[in-house]
Amino acid sequence: MDLGIIGPKRSIKRISSVIKKNFKYFNIVNLYYDTYKDAAKIAKKHQSNLDGLLFTGTTPFVYASEHVNPTIPWEYIPRHGSSLLSILLEGIINNYDIKNISFDSYDLDKLHEAYEEIGLKKKDLNIYVAEDRILKDDYIKSLYNFHKENYLKGRVSCCITGIVNVYKKLNSENIPCYKIRHTSNIIRETVTKLKLKHLALINESNQIVVLSIEMDLPEEQSLIHKNEYQLTLQKMKVTEEIYLFAQRIQAAVVEVGFGNYLLFSTKSILESETNNLSKFQLVDMIDKNTSNTVSIGIGYGRTAREAKYGANLGKSRAKKFKGNTVYAVYEGEKIIGPINNLKQKNENENIIDKRLLTIAEKSELSVNAIFKLNSIKKQYRLDNVTPKELARLYGITLRSMNRIINKLEGSGYVEIVGKKVIEKAGRPSRVIRLKI
Repeated sequence: MDLGIIGPKRSIKRISSVIKKNFKYFNIVNLYYDTYKDAAKIAKKHQSNLDGLLFTGTTPFVYASEHVNPTIPWEYIPRHGSSLLSILLEGIINNYDIKNISFDSYDLDKLHEAYEEIGLKKKDLNIYVAEDRILKDDYIKSLYNFHKENYLKGRVSCCITGIVNVYKKLNSENIPCYKIRHTSNIIRETVTKLKLKHLALINESNQIVVLSIEMDLPEEQSLIHKNEYQLTLQKMKVTEEIYLFAQRIQAAVVEVGFGNYLLFSTKSILESETNNLSKFQLVDMIDKNTSNTVSIGIGYGRTAREAKYGANLGKSRAKKFKGNTVYAVYEGEKIIGPINNLKQKNENENIIDKRLLTIAEKSELSVNAIFKLNSIKKQYRLDNVTPKELARLYGITLRSMNRIINKLEGSGYVEIVGKKVIEKAGRPSRVIRLKI
């Protein structure tokens, strides 16, 4: 795994040493910055060449997330209570009154929780917490002034910060200050989480896909139907096109009876070759180079058996159209189609319309994703919704949903209509309107 670490040199050095000690087969790329605002352009520049990005803290991660759309798994080392307790212990050893301290990078609830761990109650504390203004231009300066003022006015015995630039400035003026350091355990947990995300992506892209293809037989009154030689000749032409297509998607082909084929490939290769199932070249080539048509079912599954079942179900539905028709089936029962039907015979059938295919192309998302979002919107009669609510209904993480939303927003199919406070301590969440 090629892992990029974004942060100040001092933090990266420690995190990198923990990773090298505990994780084999990691190629670490150190991406240093002077200020956390550089994290966005560094992430944008390097993520295309990496398998994952690890931010040394919450601040660079939040800032980069607001300016760059992740294309690979991102994680950050969280501000954990154990790191805070470690710093407080160091303050006690150096004879500072830890009941009188100014903080940034932690919210008040987490601080109270940490103090209670060591037997100090809220009423005994005189602590000051800086306002979280990460996205403001003067964030570093405001934190520095906040800590300096509290110390010079005698309100606190020392300062604790999560920002290396603030730490350096305060230290240069001999103001007692500690920089929050991540424990080895937190680093290991975060890297393990990032590694699992990377493996999940690999598994998803390598998900088994089965195509069940059947040559549509001529009508009984057709001369070809009555001529075994001509029928076999037509079958050979269709077979040639199927094997050429199988080569393009690196599929294994199994012929099961006269004019029936099973192709085994992977999700990533098939969707790349067909532009997310919107351009099915096999259908076009059979229509152009033979006098026959085919019915095709595509099955996605966690196992080969599940994928094969879906493919046969899709083919059965496609055969009703009898004319170069494709249906896709995922999760065993959710059906999309007809796709690439050159001779649609029934306009009243429940089909995926051209508008959804256009949305998939413009947003660079799969037809599956657009279809599922469209179904959720109709099923739950969604007008305005938060990304978190949409992620829950879709069944994916908030991070994954935000990536989908960003692509849709970039292509004009999502509108930000407001903000909504979901949790007291958290930032307001976007409220969006799906225009699909």
